[in-house]
Amino acid sequence: MKTVYVDGKFVPWNKAVIPVDDLAVLRGYAVCDIIRTIGGHPYCLDDHIGRLLSSAAKIGLPPAWTKEEIARIVFKVLEKNGHMDEANIRILITGGSSPDFFSPADTPRLIVLATDIPALPEHWYTKGIKVITFFEQRVLPDAKATNYIPAVLALKKAKAQGAVEALYMTLDNMVLEGTTSNLFAFIDGSLVTPHQGVLNGITRKTVLELGKKLFPVSEQDISLDTLLSASEVFITGTNKGIVPVIQVDEHVISTGTPGPGTRALISAIKTRQENAKDSRSVV
Repeated sequence: MKTVYVDGKFVPWNKAVIPVDDLAVLRGYAVCDIIRTIGGHPYCLDDHIGRLLSSAAKIGLPPAWTKEEIARIVFKVLEKNGHMDEANIRILITGGSSPDFFSPADTPRLIVLATDIPALPEHWYTKGIKVITFFEQRVLPDAKATNYIPAVLALKKAKAQGAVEALYMTLDNMVLEGTTSNLFAFIDGSLVTPHQGVLNGITRKTVLELGKKLFPVSEQDISLDTLLSASEVFITGTNKGIVPVIQVDEHVISTGTPGPGTRALISAIKTRQENAKDSRSVV
């Protein structure tokens, strides 16, 4: 049985609970992050924990743990779940118990759990996927909060239309990001990604670093019309990696097949991860 870290204790999965007066339960007041292992070690751990603590600060949660303390807990959770080959490490910082069921009491809770990495269809990467657009903007886009109601609604709509992901779009038709992914496009020979109103994804950061070695790179606003005229489109995420997008709503992108730029980046990120696995320099 899996072991979970909850509020200072390591407990069996079926014993992992938090009080009903925690603001994560009552008000959805919490932040989260997800880290995948490669070769059994957490990949980009420092970046993920840094983003977690930054998200907590942005929603007003006090800095109750250091990066080093959280990292030690992550490794301990992995050790206690040694039967898992590879895992997702999910970390949550909740608002803690509230005396008035609304106001934080400066006693946040930390939860760390290991879960299986979902197996994604190979055809996503070889043939590409369809996405839809969805009018939505996250209130605090640079904080990875646990309020995923808009995402649940958007993905339900996407699934009904045979799509894998939904792209958030402003009322003036500027495309931002996916529900759990960042957006990239090749436009006039440059690799472009939105720079405002989006979560600073860890995979996004890696793709920008790798992309600068291969193409001109720009962080800028992308309108829906511009996106639809792109030569290539793809999304990125911790579990997804780089996924080619061949259709947005009912519009087919370029030739309707994953393009050479996207394939080059998929190869580059795979090489980086393999090198990290071999050197164990994944933290």
